Amino acid sequence: MTETPVTRVAVIGAAGWAGSRHVYAFHELGADVAALVDPSPRVLDLAERVGARVLASAAELNPTELDLVVVSLPSSIQPEVTADLVRRGFRVLVEKPIGSSAENAAILRDVPGIDEALMVGYTLHQHPGALKLAEWASTATVVSVGVRSAARKLTLDSWRVAPEEGGVAVVNGIHAIEFVSSLFPGEVSVLSSYGSDGLHGASVPDYAAATLHFADGPLFRLESYWNPWNHTSGLNRDDWFLEIDVIAREGRRVWSNWELHAWDRHGSETVEYLPEVDLFLAQAEAALRFARGGKPPVGYSQALRATELADEIVARARITA
Repeated sequence: MTETPVTRVAVIGAAGWAGSRHVYAFHELGADVAALVDPSPRVLDLAERVGARVLASAAELNPTELDLVVVSLPSSIQPEVTADLVRRGFRVLVEKPIGSSAENAAILRDVPGIDEALMVGYTLHQHPGALKLAEWASTATVVSVGVRSAARKLTLDSWRVAPEEGGVAVVNGIHAIEFVSSLFPGEVSVLSSYGSDGLHGASVPDYAAATLHFADGPLFRLESYWNPWNHTSGLNRDDWFLEIDVIAREGRRVWSNWELHAWDRHGSETVEYLPEVDLFLAQAEAALRFARGGKPPVGYSQALRATELADEIVARARITA
């Protein structure tokens, strides 16, 4: 029996919060984390832990020596790096969003093979609640979807507050925008949008709310913010609170972190407690299948649609302090 070759992975932006999670996830799954790219001195200890080489830049990566490159950089920087890698023949997993705006991501549009060679890291699709909710919604007449997505940020002092990154709607709310828009293919209208910097006084909105409507589909209400308090439970090691409330003719489903509450028409409530999987580890498993030629769970076109919706939400927002 022929053994499956060990998948060879490089991570660009390896020393950051998400980048290091990628490094450890692939290492835990037995991949060969062969190279790390990051100017931070923290990358040296990380490389020693996983047996990787440290390279000065992505230009030193060789497509004959790698099966997958992970790009985990500030959103506005990612498109140019990703486009160069795909043109050079790499398969790429890029952190969400695909860019800080559709204009920022435009460099990817004409890259040959972009739909086959690019996986975008929307980890919600790896959550056991996502498949259950998507399956139910596909058979139901959905009236409305409400989402609250809150990421714990006790302070805001990173790339997230750079104006070119778009604020919380683009950095955090994009998770929900992408997931909900993947359920409903119709044209989307942004009915209203609101933003505030009242939670942190940052240079970008740290609170965003919007109401959208899918043609021949449901109303979609989104609330996303960076909260300066701790969560008692949540995703990503209690760092992210997520609740998605779907109301339909057939009943109601509320996916709240690691619970799925269900009401069927004329029925009572049932609660399913979902396994608390490591979303980065589950995403790495999907990425290894992608590296071996599989289809990406979220590819270029689907990710671009989410970014275009986020653009419109940001553009339409009424901003208050």
